[in-house]
Amino acid sequence: MNREDRIFVNEMIQELEESIRNLVAEERRLTAKLGEARVAELLEYWQKRMPPDEEDAFKLALDHDDKKLTWIWFRLQRARQSRAKAGQALMRGGT
Repeated sequence: MNREDRIFVNEMIQELEESIRNLVAEERRLTAKLGEARVAELLEYWQKRMPPDEEDAFKLALDHDDKKLTWIWFRLQRARQSRAKAGQALMRGGT
């Protein structure tokens, strides 16, 4: 990996880390707002542990904050995967 590529990947990692920090802060705010019981239900749905017959009815009852929290979980998952891949690329390419 050449110097310019390393600089680019390092900048990408920094941007991903900032994005992750912002998403985690919003996740904390929403989980406090929604409450422990609702977050547990959303986790069951998000992790696909909900029985299929319950899932359809549950999806219909999702409000804006519920959808936003699941969107945040999706974005966190993707950002963390991207950060890991970028770190691996740096390790393979040398520093």
